[in-house]
Amino acid sequence: MARRLLFLAIFVFAASSIPSLAEELSDEQAKFFESKIRPVLVKECFSCHSNQTGNAKGGLRLDTVELTRIGGNSGPAIVPNDLDESLLYNAINHLDFVMPPKRKLPESVIRDFREWIEMGAPDPRVTEPTVLEVQITPEDIERAKQEFWAYKPPVAGKAPQVKNRSWSKSEIDRYVLGGLEQASMTPPKDAPAYQILRRLSFDLVGLPPSLDQIESFERAYTKDPDHAVAEMVDTFLDQPQFGERWGRHWLDIARYAESNGRDVNMTFPHAWRYRDYVYDSFNEDKPYDRFLQEQIAGDLLPAKTDEQWATNLIATGFLVLGPKNLAEQRGTQFTADLVDEQIDTTTRAILGTSVACARCHDHKFDPIPQTDYYALAGIFVNTVSYFGTPASKYGSIGGVQNRNSGNLLRLPIDDPSDFEQRLSPEKVAELKSELDSVVQEIAESRRSRRMNDAANPQSINNIIRLTVKAEMLSAIVGSIDEEGNPISYCMGVQPVDRMQTVRVLERGEIDRPGQVVPRGFPAVLQSNPTVVPNDSSGRLEFAKWISSRENPLTARVMVNRIWQHLMGTGIVRSTENFGTTGLAPTHPELLDYLAVEFMNSDWSIKSMVRKIANSHCYRMGTEFRQDCFEQDPDNRLLWRMTPKRLDAESIRDAMLFVSNQLELDRPRASEVAKAGFMRVRDGNLVNPAAFVGISAGMSRSPGRFQSMMRDAYTVRQSGGERLDMINAKYRSVYLPIVRGESPRVLEVFDFAEPSMVVGERESSNTPNQSLFMLNNPFVIAQSEALARLVYQSSEDRSEQIQTLFRLVYSRDPRPSELAAIRSFIDTFEVDGDQRTRAVRTYVAICQSLFASADFRYVN
Repeated sequence: MARRLLFLAIFVFAASSIPSLAEELSDEQAKFFESKIRPVLVKECFSCHSNQTGNAKGGLRLDTVELTRIGGNSGPAIVPNDLDESLLYNAINHLDFVMPPKRKLPESVIRDFREWIEMGAPDPRVTEPTVLEVQITPEDIERAKQEFWAYKPPVAGKAPQVKNRSWSKSEIDRYVLGGLEQASMTPPKDAPAYQILRRLSFDLVGLPPSLDQIESFERAYTKDPDHAVAEMVDTFLDQPQFGERWGRHWLDIARYAESNGRDVNMTFPHAWRYRDYVYDSFNEDKPYDRFLQEQIAGDLLPAKTDEQWATNLIATGFLVLGPKNLAEQRGTQFTADLVDEQIDTTTRAILGTSVACARCHDHKFDPIPQTDYYALAGIFVNTVSYFGTPASKYGSIGGVQNRNSGNLLRLPIDDPSDFEQRLSPEKVAELKSELDSVVQEIAESRRSRRMNDAANPQSINNIIRLTVKAEMLSAIVGSIDEEGNPISYCMGVQPVDRMQTVRVLERGEIDRPGQVVPRGFPAVLQSNPTVVPNDSSGRLEFAKWISSRENPLTARVMVNRIWQHLMGTGIVRSTENFGTTGLAPTHPELLDYLAVEFMNSDWSIKSMVRKIANSHCYRMGTEFRQDCFEQDPDNRLLWRMTPKRLDAESIRDAMLFVSNQLELDRPRASEVAKAGFMRVRDGNLVNPAAFVGISAGMSRSPGRFQSMMRDAYTVRQSGGERLDMINAKYRSVYLPIVRGESPRVLEVFDFAEPSMVVGERESSNTPNQSLFMLNNPFVIAQSEALARLVYQSSEDRSEQIQTLFRLVYSRDPRPSELAAIRSFIDTFEVDGDQRTRAVRTYVAICQSLFASADFRYVN
């Protein structure tokens, strides 16, 4: 117990397979079980907890060693060598549970069970596993490789010959124009220069162009459109805002969040390191294959420096950021669900295929047998996930307990956040001494409680209080070194010490194991089966395979995502489903061409963005043409550029940018890092330390959301309304993302659900968005700031209006708009002196422009 609590959330549930079915027992151990334990189980327990009787109260069955150790709804019945965690032993002592319900077993029987558990709970009841047959045959898989487009390696063919050669400026243009000409269509007129610039600016850096950029681009575009576009593309690619913009796209896919979500919504104070790693990777133009390898197996890659090693560790946060059922009582079930979430995220994000659909049975539509799923599960089950949530197993504040705590990975460099407190060595020694005393007191209380004939409510409450206090003290002690300096941690993964195999689970149920499956990868995506060495988890091999040229999907899926973000829709419009139930590519030859070019460019994302953004297709206008619509209503052939609504971050950032309020410097860490380890419940941050008398030495102060995140996060007022980040001026990509509590400005404009892999966000148009633009204090504050800026820009009203339109719309006002604005200024009645009236009039105008479609959409 002392060891488990000594460091920050030191208990880590080591990923494990289904319990071994054939344990080596001595004759004495087998005899002890058969004479002392089995008769009691049969006589006293099986009537309520057995498959044989068809009764499994509380989900508990005791027929086999596997079922006994898996346990029921409350957790494992027996944990070898651990009396405190063995719920069956607690039950026969009438402690947490009372079994048998009407009487207590003799003390001699209880002693036998104690001796049995302390000797390792040897159990000779061996059950031969069922061999589960799969319906998808090797012949089915080979046929799919030969027939289905997604399982064939991409091959760059020759672009089609086109009639309008002057229009085509690249291979991309010829592929698109060839489809249009085959359908007897023509490409549309180019968009106006300001629209092209606005399109480039929002697509590449997520911000509107500046006034200087508007003027210089218009001059350059008049002289040489190709050169003007190419120069502006390079300018945007070199800005740090590019990595923030495109890194946020990846965070949507990586289901990034700074809390766990679900019933036990614990914060992730170190998640921000992964966020910054992603932004930096995109700015560095890190090769995509390397980017993937670092996230899947960075801890297994060689590193020449401590800084590189730290980067590799942080990258593996990709695998542990997902939501977890922290209240799950059964460790084996928790691991199975954690592995399933990792498999689902990895395959959908990178391969556009959900292998997790084969967890319970063969994939219903794609040639992925159930055995392929468990071959992958064998890789991830040999991985320890360090997600960093302190335990609240015995005591919880205001709700469900966190029974699945997680450790964190210590970084090889010192890089503490600005919020972490330094303590004196004397204070460190004092806290450690206090922790040791609390742990000893817990042990003594447990021993005393076991010796009593009945549970004592006062002693139970005392143990809960002491346990919570020990857990919080452990968190403090684990976060500092001997000198009291904060230790730098990250979320991530590590390999297990001893490799294990997994079994197929019938219907995906942990208590129905089948045959052992060797570790491996989906057969339909391999030209030759990969053999994973017995002494390897296979994760490094998996990372190299999934990011290789031989994989038919990885390059296709990524270039499709890049095309989608630039052109509005993907070539494959079902971005997470490249399987048989997904949509076929609209331009399959173009998709393969881009995939091959992507790999040939050393997997450079910037090169692919540059290639698409410099194409003539990217400059197409949005003009609606009835004849083309009737022939191709879904715009599959790209007969025009479809207008795109700005995403949530761009809407907020654009308002800050045009009002000259946006701070472009990266903020340090996150408001969640500032809050520390907390429980999110009903809009509040709850710190158990506040309830157990720990105050001195706490590196985080307890409190509510309102006090912890007043300036940078959604605050619930007493009336239930939300007040958004009026005082936070940094980019929206740095706002804290807590599952279930997304900032209002992001939520109302279809922010990605952070518990899911989201390759393409929704783009709705709802009354809530209009009301937000009309009433939200953030919008009003930016309207006021913009109004003052415009009013002070010139003494000439026409110039003021022109500046306003250029800032908000990147263009000059049309005559009708100029007339409407002038009329509004002349008739708008407001109290105050001349300057006050003018500014307040402009505030109303600015808010109207923010609420308009021209501001929220990019043509």
